[in-house]
Amino acid sequence: MCSAMRKNRRSLGGWAGWLGLAVGFLLPLHGQGAEPADGGFVPLFNGTNLDGWYTFLQKHGKNSDPDKIITIENGVIHLYKNTPDRSQVVQGYIATQQEYENYHLRVEYKWGQKKFAPRDKLLRDAGIYYHMVGPDNVWPRALQFQVEQTNVGDIVTVGNVRYQTTVDPKTKDREKPVYLSAAAGGVPVVHGLKYISHLGRAGMHERDGWNTIEMIVRGDSAEHRLNGQTVGTLTSAQRPDPTDKEKFLPLNKGRILLEIEAAEIFFRNVELKPLTATP
Repeated sequence: MCSAMRKNRRSLGGWAGWLGLAVGFLLPLHGQGAEPADGGFVPLFNGTNLDGWYTFLQKHGKNSDPDKIITIENGVIHLYKNTPDRSQVVQGYIATQQEYENYHLRVEYKWGQKKFAPRDKLLRDAGIYYHMVGPDNVWPRALQFQVEQTNVGDIVTVGNVRYQTTVDPKTKDREKPVYLSAAAGGVPVVHGLKYISHLGRAGMHERDGWNTIEMIVRGDSAEHRLNGQTVGTLTSAQRPDPTDKEKFLPLNKGRILLEIEAAEIFFRNVELKPLTATP
């Protein structure tokens, strides 16, 4: 998530039920020509084109990429492949056309070498938005699995979203507290409540080359995993009620987005498995 934005935009079932969920969930995916992947996962990205997705970029809007920022080759999405290093670029995302709820998402990423203005002097950055609701916008109202070098797995909120979690008590009064499970001594907090917020990931699990992100999302709760390690969890996610600023609504479904944020990066094997609302 763009550091400049952080500074400038602060403000405050049974078998039959499972089968019905799975059928309703999988039909639109198979309508895109997808085939079931190993372990019940279904590809969201077919490896060839962006069927089932759309793009949104600064200056250009929806489904317009005159700068050729997005390239797809050999089953991999390559962002900024043809863009000169350190040049000025637009940012945005690739978004699913439909909304999703109750799922296990899995996606692999690795960094390229190039960085671009306006972030060429900052850490390489991207992210996986989920539960995105409302109009397209850079940056949109959603939760995010942060993909920023050294901070991969941070929980980010955009648009005054809030949630409950547990944090290391030594960090609970910081602007960016650090996640710690309750079993390990974490204390409960409500986090978010401003335009953009960050919760630090537990542990450093990023490695060179390809990394595997997993998100276990059930209702208004989520677990972030990186390379098999849990790095953060949240419950009771909520978003402001657009009709009453004093009220909040559950945030339990929405679009999934691959963020484009001025760093060369590769994505592949974007897969999703439907889950029941409760384990």
